[in-house]
Amino acid sequence: MTRRGLRRKACGALCAAVVFLIGGVAAAQVYLGGEPPKEDWYRRPLFRLTAFAAGQSDCLFLQCGGESMMLDGGSAPYREKLRDALEERGITRFKYLLNSHFHEDHISGLYWLMRYGFQTDEYLHPYSDYAINLSERHRETIRQAERSGVPARQVFHGDELLLGEAVLTLYRYDDGIGTNGRSLVTRVQFGSASMLLTADIIGKTQNWMVKKLPAEALDADILKAPHHAITPMSLPFLEAVSPEAVLITSDSDRVDRGRVQLDARGIPALYSGDGTVVFETDGDDWYIYQTEGQF
Repeated sequence: MTRRGLRRKACGALCAAVVFLIGGVAAAQVYLGGEPPKEDWYRRPLFRLTAFAAGQSDCLFLQCGGESMMLDGGSAPYREKLRDALEERGITRFKYLLNSHFHEDHISGLYWLMRYGFQTDEYLHPYSDYAINLSERHRETIRQAERSGVPARQVFHGDELLLGEAVLTLYRYDDGIGTNGRSLVTRVQFGSASMLLTADIIGKTQNWMVKKLPAEALDADILKAPHHAITPMSLPFLEAVSPEAVLITSDSDRVDRGRVQLDARGIPALYSGDGTVVFETDGDDWYIYQTEGQF
């Protein structure tokens, strides 16, 4: 497995480890590429997010305290690669399969994981029963959960989930515009480390979050750029999050205005479409690396 270092413009050269202060906490640092920040790193309790190389789609695998979950499952063409990657990691069971919204590039992989026979404690989604009439993909995924004996449950704005010692808080603008505008946002907190996973939310939803949520709910070390960075983020939102690194669930050659926005601010971006990206934290430091050209 080849791990690729990441270039930060402020360094002027490829860095084995690039260090930043996070959210004003002096002990918290982000290390990009190179070796783990501490010799005993893999003997520590860790939270890990793996962003699989599923092209322009969200396929996020979360692990903490011996428990696993998926937040969206990527597009259908990647279903076999996802199955194989999980089996290689010895994964047979999930605590949650969580769907942010029912667009194909987010929900399809979850349907296939249940169909492939992965055991799941709960399938979670943000929709009322009426949504079955709105989306064939959502309807078929609910039916597959029933066939697989997986309880399906609607989640709501403000709900919290536990994955090991990590706390996941869910946010949703129920009056947002369109499916993307109402997609589910997930904030992860593990110790003093945090990340904000924003699905495909649009600018109006981002501004609603800035106005309605407390500042600490948005401030995060790591941000998943909304909607694959196809469009730039709302400036008040980006300033409120103030990320030290950004995940873009797309190929780097497809990204347009979002990349320009991040480059202008010197914020390093990682493109999962170019190779699976792994984010690990012990609750203080982040260690981030990318596997070259691999799912």
